[in-house]
Amino acid sequence: MIKILEFLKNFYFSFLKDFFNSLKFFFTANLDKFLNILFYGLSLYLLYLFLRFFIKKIIQLRLQIRNQNLVVERIYTLSSVFSSILKVLFWFVFLIFILREFNIKIVPIITGAGVLGAAVVYLFQGLIQDIIKGWLLIFEDQLRKGEWVNINNTYIGKVVEISLRHLVIRDRERNLIFLPNSQINTIINLSREGKKKVIKLKVKREIELEKFLREIEDVFKEIRESSQSIQDLKIEKEMNFSENFIEIFISFKTKFLLVEEASQKLKMKFFERFKDLIIEIV
Repeated sequence: MIKILEFLKNFYFSFLKDFFNSLKFFFTANLDKFLNILFYGLSLYLLYLFLRFFIKKIIQLRLQIRNQNLVVERIYTLSSVFSSILKVLFWFVFLIFILREFNIKIVPIITGAGVLGAAVVYLFQGLIQDIIKGWLLIFEDQLRKGEWVNINNTYIGKVVEISLRHLVIRDRERNLIFLPNSQINTIINLSREGKKKVIKLKVKREIELEKFLREIEDVFKEIRESSQSIQDLKIEKEMNFSENFIEIFISFKTKFLLVEEASQKLKMKFFERFKDLIIEIV
């Protein structure tokens, strides 16, 4: 047993000695090549840093030209995507430099990589579709982090994360919903423009309609002065007339989260002002 252990010990140290000697000889014999590779790597890294900085400035300038709000999350997202693309490109170029230094033919490797790439595309086509759709969502600025969206007329929530693979939203019950980008078909951005809401006033038929409409306009003025969140407050042209009542439709716009609050506020205002004339407010 002792002889076996001594044999393994001698073999282990002998193997390590031969390995390190071979490694030392390899590096000594190819020192110039490794110095060239180091120079290429540093040069590509500096070029990568410069292009990343340049692209970020171009993105900021582009958003300013288009008169968009310079949202930090938007700039960061676009910069991250371009940085990822640059990383892949520069690593590929760096690999080509290494192969050239050691006189390894590139064409057969590229051919083999093409066949392997086709197999990878077939196996991971779902992931690739997610990435492509993620690029479109980010570049077209269809949504941003912090905005409220309606996805596929099914999921309503606040955007928590946007990546090249999936979208994460948090609904009103604080549930996190992870949606693969390839499964996103329709997006309704609830934060970009005010959501329209219609209130129906059912009033008595014997009212003087013209006078009543003027009084509603007076209420509109009071509401506009007291609330900046309620916009485009107006009386719709369409009205319904019956023997016992008249239906008047009042529309307004506000932020998605404030719709119900603004609606209740308007209903209370109309009821306080016209409680003797109103039959129902919906």
